[in-house]
Amino acid sequence: MNKCLVLFVEGETEIEFYKAVISFARGKLKNKRFDTCIECENVNGIGGFKNIALRRFEKKVKPKYDEACKFTVVLCSDTDVFELEQKPPVNWDEVRNDLISAGAHDVILVRAKKSIEDWFLYDSDSIVSFLRLKKGEKITGSNGYDKLKRLYKKANKMYFKGMQSNGMVEKLDIEKISLAVKDQLSPLYKLLGVEL
Repeated sequence: MNKCLVLFVEGETEIEFYKAVISFARGKLKNKRFDTCIECENVNGIGGFKNIALRRFEKKVKPKYDEACKFTVVLCSDTDVFELEQKPPVNWDEVRNDLISAGAHDVILVRAKKSIEDWFLYDSDSIVSFLRLKKGEKITGSNGYDKLKRLYKKANKMYFKGMQSNGMVEKLDIEKISLAVKDQLSPLYKLLGVEL
């Protein structure tokens, strides 16, 4: 295969979620197969896009493929850390230029408005069910992460941003979430050959 799609994400939760999105997209294809290889790499937080992504791309991903391989890199991040900062933690143009200089054919941003936890909450019924809370449980909090943390606390559990969700992501209705955040996720679905 001469095409490779490389996703760089902020944490383990995101790895689980984007793998579920890819699996959902595969199910929508006629032959249930992609015409591209797919890699999903965790850069361990927003700062990782500046240094870890480029290093992983050059040292871990590219060596697996032949010289003719066309790489499309997708940088998947939350927007919350950019909204209040005077000096944003990542200069996306620099990251894009570095990756293209290193051999990426194209670099695309997929940005979760506020945070990926806000996306998850579009299917709050599944989260409430996963946590074995009462149907219609009131969800409170200042943002998606805070709301999820509080829901977990009601179930005597802990939610850690970026850590594995221990089964929650598997219970989410990926189609429902994808349609709710279609404007943000459609660039990835388009690359996967799926229309939402």
